[in-house]
Amino acid sequence: MNTFKAIFEIIHVKSCPLYSQDELFELTDKTVKLPLGRASCLILVRELTGLLFALLPHAANECFGQRQAIFTCGGCSGLIKFRLTDKPFPQHADCRLAAIDLRGEAVISGRIEAIAPAELLQVFHMHQKTGRLILDFENGSARVTFREGGLLAARYEDLDNQEAIYAMLSEKTGTFSFVPGLTDALMKAREIGDFMMILMEGLRRLDENESCSRCG
Repeated sequence: MNTFKAIFEIIHVKSCPLYSQDELFELTDKTVKLPLGRASCLILVRELTGLLFALLPHAANECFGQRQAIFTCGGCSGLIKFRLTDKPFPQHADCRLAAIDLRGEAVISGRIEAIAPAELLQVFHMHQKTGRLILDFENGSARVTFREGGLLAARYEDLDNQEAIYAMLSEKTGTFSFVPGLTDALMKAREIGDFMMILMEGLRRLDENESCSRCG
């Protein structure tokens, strides 16, 4: 069976902090690919994930009836409008694309420059992924274990669990990969805490540290 793939072109932008007119997104039944060097917007990822299920029934005729449809993402302070296009999605040698897995059947990877650690963690939580997220930063390596989007464990250098999560949020360069699946023992392990509570505390600490750096 052929893999579903659709390319979208942005045709209108109003106050969007991330994307520009004429940029392209690629949506398949496995991933969402974003423009080179652009951070991922979780609102846009959710919109595209919803479109996947709407477009799949029309894949056999290449979504001909949806070619003139205009889709909108406006869940934040900005607004973009986009539509299907026949333009090819650019392939870059350095692969600095944020590839967001939608099914979890394969290893996925990318660069931290394209998607910040906080956004990356939210993607796997939001899509209820099970497996290990492996991050290699300039300052060391980190591991985060998910079960259906919940946090089971985290390790960053000599830090564990919540403290490891807090520390990795400040990293800005490096690579990541996600390997789906866990052992039976880990599938029965307890979560280290509520995901959103841990993430919000980490972001609060990050903002506090950055404010202190600017003042000091």
